[in-house]
Amino acid sequence: MVKRRRRSAAETRAQLLKVAAKELVKNDGALEMVSLAQKAGLSEGLAYHYFGNRAGVIAAVVDDFFDRFEEQIIDVRFDGKTWQDRERQRVSAMISFYFSDPLTPIIFSRLGSDAEVAAVEARRARRQITLAEKNLNEAQKAGDVSKARDPRLMGAMMLGAIRWGIMTYWQSTEPNDQEALFEEIWAAVHALSQAK
Repeated sequence: MVKRRRRSAAETRAQLLKVAAKELVKNDGALEMVSLAQKAGLSEGLAYHYFGNRAGVIAAVVDDFFDRFEEQIIDVRFDGKTWQDRERQRVSAMISFYFSDPLTPIIFSRLGSDAEVAAVEARRARRQITLAEKNLNEAQKAGDVSKARDPRLMGAMMLGAIRWGIMTYWQSTEPNDQEALFEEIWAAVHALSQAK
């Protein structure tokens, strides 16, 4: 007889997050703790133990989404001679990430009113704005971006243009023309970086 290996706490938590993400996508943002536990092959009590409640699970899924986003997009230094060359690639990669992850429309449009999700997004936005400010400071020193502009405010506006552009696109059309969306968003980001 083969004895089953017990999952570690990290593996159990990861399994719950994986199943929760699938359930949120499948059910258009809805999540039931009983169903989550059953589909993860765990007791309902364990789901509560790791996340506290349904809102805690959803906030953890959103946090995990932004972990992946930041690792693949925000924390990467793209190649290119100028800031505009590098950031054009970042914006393209950002849109590709959002298009490829089925959680994007759920997080951007269905879960935004949950207090726990809003807290996660606010924390992530602060970090991303700080990193954008640092990035733009470097671009200003290199002469790629006007020194007359406030880099923190400019970074916030660029991130907002991208986020709200994608949200509006998802809510108003069938999201299938990734290249057209990229060109529209890049035009806004590029215009902000060129303003005197």
